[in-house]
Formats: sequence, C-alpha cells, structure tokens
Amino acid sequence: MIIIGHDLVAFKPFYTVKNSNDITKTPPNATVIFRFEGNEDIIKFCQKNGINFAVETQAEKEALLSNAAGASYIVVSGKKAAKNIQNLAEAYLFDSKILLKIQNENELEKAAKNNIDGVLLPQGVV
Repeated sequence: MIIIGHDLVAFKPFYTVKNSNDITKTPPNATVIFRFEGNEDIIKFCQKNGINFAVETQAEKEALLSNAAGASYIVVSGKKAAKNIQNLAEAYLFDSKILLKIQNENELEKAAKNNIDGVLLPQGVV
C-alpha cells in the first residue's frame, strides 16, 4: 500500500496548483495535484512538459480520462467512490494509482479492506 503523508513513511509531498504558472514554482520532479474539473489546460501542460501529476476526482469518467492522460495518481475522497474507481483501475489495468484521501492513520484500514492502492494524508500535500 502506498502511504503519502505519514511521519513513519518517507514520501515526497504533492504540490497543490491552480494553474500552469503555479507549476513553475514547485521543486524539480515534484508531483502536482489539482482537481480534474476545469483544469484540462493544466493536464495538457503537464503532458507537454513531462510533469508528474495527481488529479482529484469523484467521477468515474474523469478517472478514466485522467488515467488515459497519464496521471500518476487519481485521488478520491470517500470510500465508496474510491472502491468504484479502484475497480475500474483493476478492470482496465490503469497505470495511475488510486489514492483514498484520509484524515488520519486510523482510516488506513478503510483503504486496505477495499484494496485501494494507497492513501493520501493531509500532511502529504503542500
């Protein structure tokens, strides 16, 4: 299981961006994170420039498009949505990893019981 944002596990944080200009302010080789909806221009910028990106979504259609567009991670809030998207990822052999957004380590079991690829804690995002 991937665990991003826990003190006991070494990780590189994700950097929240709102536009392609924000990306230029992140460290080299950083993974940027943004909502899918309304940010198709950021996805294209990341593709063109070889930037690792994570997309936040609840929608299966957006998850399918994010994977096809080359997202490293698809971040989902809510166990049910994460499980549905994880099932898609397994059925279609996604390259993207599915992360369940959780608030604390006590929620790790939710992800594990649903075979989610990993979790993203608040400390994992700058």
